[in-house]
Amino acid sequence: MNSSPQTVLPVASGLDVHKSFLVAVIKSTSNQGTVNTVKKRFSTFRADLEDLRDWLLQNDCHHVCMESTGKYWIPVYNVLESAMNEVRVCNPKWLSLVKGEKDDNKDAARICDLYRNGMTKSSYIPNKQIRTLRELTRLRQKYVQQRTSDHNRLINCLTVSNYKLDMVFSNVRGRSAFLIINLILSGEPYTDEDILKCVSSRCKAPREDILRACHGFELDKLQREKLRIIQDHIDGLTKEIEKLDQLIAEACEDHKDYIRLLMTMPGVSEISARKIIAELGTEMDQFVKGSRVAKWAGLAPGSDESAGKIHSRHITKGGKYLKPVLIEAAWAAVRSKNPYYRCKFEILSLRLGKKRAIVAIARKMIISIFHMFSDMKEWHPKDCDDCFVPRSLSVQKESRKLNKTVNTLKAMGLTEHQILKTIAAGLDDPEISDDEGNRYDLITGEYRTA
Repeated sequence: MNSSPQTVLPVASGLDVHKSFLVAVIKSTSNQGTVNTVKKRFSTFRADLEDLRDWLLQNDCHHVCMESTGKYWIPVYNVLESAMNEVRVCNPKWLSLVKGEKDDNKDAARICDLYRNGMTKSSYIPNKQIRTLRELTRLRQKYVQQRTSDHNRLINCLTVSNYKLDMVFSNVRGRSAFLIINLILSGEPYTDEDILKCVSSRCKAPREDILRACHGFELDKLQREKLRIIQDHIDGLTKEIEKLDQLIAEACEDHKDYIRLLMTMPGVSEISARKIIAELGTEMDQFVKGSRVAKWAGLAPGSDESAGKIHSRHITKGGKYLKPVLIEAAWAAVRSKNPYYRCKFEILSLRLGKKRAIVAIARKMIISIFHMFSDMKEWHPKDCDDCFVPRSLSVQKESRKLNKTVNTLKAMGLTEHQILKTIAAGLDDPEISDDEGNRYDLITGEYRTA
């Protein structure tokens, strides 16, 4: 005999949200065990959403569930957030019906049934302050990407005119390259001395190569105007980014302690700390443990197994904005003066390769962030002190390399005598002794007692 799922919530509502309208279904269980269903359609204008809120309260419904459809769920969430006991937002993949057997009413009813029976998985929605900060940091990221794209476009335009600045300057966004580009776009005649005056004294590039890179075809009026438009756009984006930095700093006033904690971790700058807080928030209660944070950020191995065959273990696609920040911080961490992450990266990269190893470092970092925010303690892993003795780690690493090399030479047919003779030749030592002081005779191939 099939048993029906146990009802967790006696009264709940499911919403099927679209751009211009939504369908709401309320299901309630009476004392006799019968299920009553009420449904209604609303527009997504604010006044109609407030009518939705009042309609839910009139039906004694304080629990709502809906899909995270694009940005359309956000206006509904803003109106219902303060009036409901819970507004649950779920991934549509966990709630969708089979194609050909679905419409708006069925979708809303299915969402309500799954929610009432405790079969839905809530997405993480931070508080309003964090959501506002998130919008600012994401907008800043878009502007930085646009500025980088425009700068690359500027360099490409100069390259097609035979100006090879990117061949002589390691940083084409630096002061010297900026002054030379302005000199080229000025349209006035210039000499080699004028070019060299733009070059900083700290520039390591040979002056002859710089002069050769700046002798391209003469730009006509249209080309100059195009390049000036690109430069003006870059300058405008730079000003907008500076304004956003001020707004983000104001929005982070209440999170200074968390920013300070994050900056104790190698590789995390103040800008990265603000981005991490904007995406992750500061309350870790909803994640329960560090492995769930890594999975939510898209840094944990996925699970794709069927019929006993593992198809993939690649990381998931989550964390579209948080994952790049952590990967960037991980690259900075393995290059920092603190050897902790560098030692782990070197060990992991031998087995996994550099790309997978850096993902593993980013996963370790976000788990550390989870514990730092949970305990409000600075970054200091349990095995951190061991990494400040690099000699022992180096000895272990080189010993493994030596054992691997010796085994390879034996597989190639070399005897122990020949291997020891080769080592002695590399050490410029005619004799080798063991731990007890016994000397190894390379001629006879035997040990002599000390």
